[in-house]
Amino acid sequence: MRSFPSSAFRRRRTGVVLGTVALGLLATWGSFAAADEIEDLRGGIPTGEEIREEIARLSSDRDDLLTALNTAESDLTATLDARDRLDDEQRRLAAEIEAATDLLRSVAVRAFITGGSVSDLELLLSVRDASDLSWRRDLLRNHAGSSEIALSRLRDLRARASDEVRESIEQAARLRAEIERLEADIGAIEEKMNDARAIEPLADAWDRAAIAIVEGSYGIAPAEKWAKLRFCESTDNYQAVNSSGKYRGAYQFDVATWQTVGGTGDPAAAPPAEQDARARELYARRGSAPWPECGFYLE
Repeated sequence: MRSFPSSAFRRRRTGVVLGTVALGLLATWGSFAAADEIEDLRGGIPTGEEIREEIARLSSDRDDLLTALNTAESDLTATLDARDRLDDEQRRLAAEIEAATDLLRSVAVRAFITGGSVSDLELLLSVRDASDLSWRRDLLRNHAGSSEIALSRLRDLRARASDEVRESIEQAARLRAEIERLEADIGAIEEKMNDARAIEPLADAWDRAAIAIVEGSYGIAPAEKWAKLRFCESTDNYQAVNSSGKYRGAYQFDVATWQTVGGTGDPAAAPPAEQDARARELYARRGSAPWPECGFYLE
């Protein structure tokens, strides 16, 4: 996700999270100091609002791409439908030219990448895709005769094809390439959306913790104290489950307490950063009391 290097920006961002709930609870400088401490805790984790704005932006971009994809697919269908209305000879020529071109490119590129051999006919269009100039020159020098035969055959096919067929082939190729690009772009955007949705609970957890730290009576315990608490509770194991199965995760939440700080599901299955955030919210509101045996490490 985004990085936020500016401390002033981070303070403004955290101020948005704290909102009117925190207004008037701290002096201006105190608010900035608390904001910096909260940002140090959450690191580069964005706010829930930022995540939702990003998802909305990505969704809008995906909708635009889907519209473009539908248009390209409709245009391709129309192009192929128009070709189907040609006479049998022209349809046959179009199919033969397209099939030969696709096969030649595919085989030639594959042979070039793997270093394998290719037949004279397969070499026909490979020079369009090879990036090594010396390889191209060697290719043309050693296979000029057979390549010229294949080229002559292709020229003959194209000469026998009507202008309409040639235009149809070129248009279909452009549209297929556009469809492939759009599908790849849509897939990339959907992957980003899934990533954003996956960290939304984490972002919301830190938003809640930020508000609790300002609202509550206990503030922020130093990191070294939290490390000692975790070791006491779970030997610093975020997936720990006690012998009864009731207390779970690094901070040994029971499910009911976990839910009071916004958690869902199994505390021990939550990401470490989410467990950290919810433990800090709990401490900010209730102090060390939720950890009757190990809580003294936070004092």
